[in-house]
Amino acid sequence: MPMLERIASPCGVVTWRSPMLASAGFLHGFSTRHGGVSPAPFDSMNLGIAQAPGAPDTEENVAENASRLMRAIGAPDSAMVRVRQVHGCAVVDCRAGDRGVLAGREADALVSAAPSVAPCVRTADCVPVLVGCARSGAVAAIHAGWRGIVAGVVGRAVDAMVRDHGADPGELVAAIGPCIGRDVYEVGPEVAAEFAAAVGPAFVLPPGGPRAKEHIDCHGAVRAQLAACGIPPRSIDGEELCTVVNGGDFFSYRRDGARSGRMAAVIVPRAAPGA
Repeated sequence: MPMLERIASPCGVVTWRSPMLASAGFLHGFSTRHGGVSPAPFDSMNLGIAQAPGAPDTEENVAENASRLMRAIGAPDSAMVRVRQVHGCAVVDCRAGDRGVLAGREADALVSAAPSVAPCVRTADCVPVLVGCARSGAVAAIHAGWRGIVAGVVGRAVDAMVRDHGADPGELVAAIGPCIGRDVYEVGPEVAAEFAAAVGPAFVLPPGGPRAKEHIDCHGAVRAQLAACGIPPRSIDGEELCTVVNGGDFFSYRRDGARSGRMAAVIVPRAAPGA
């Protein structure tokens, strides 16, 4: 299975990168907790504002962390663009001139072919997915929680790349970032049944042994959905880096609750060959 690589930048920001996306010319990264300015419990590379009671991180800290992340991936002049994530399957197309949070846009995937923007999703256990088309230069950033996986957000994003930007599924490269692992993702029977109906029973681990309840495999389900879209399995990068278990490197809502910070997954479109 292809693997991500851990990159420590000179400024202290640590990211995970897909060798396949990098080889295809896409600047991108999955952030970690390292290299930012946020204080505990958001230390230190927090990319989101907690909604729970208590003092949140500041917008200034989050903005500085975002700037540091963009410098670390080599794209300081590209504007990070994100939406209000709602665990659904809506897809937004980012245009040149977009930046920051797209006001009023609720979605869980962004696509673009404008090198001046950088589609971004934020996570703290859900699956971040980055996709690039080697032929057209178009990209997608996808936020896939269990609800989004069931709703088909992965397929919707790939369909948008094909329909709106001339992408060819056979020439897409995808990378799956750090997320909650199947060994710790315990769910109730209703969620397990809905997940199995949508993605197949192979991605639900039944109770037994150390498992008191069903567990679901979001990483495996997303990998299967990417392949079902026509992306060659050899072109799907990523490894099972569990956000819950690796507390020193990753934020986790399941582990830390509503006071958890957020990581970001970001990718920059590139010009198509000959453009």
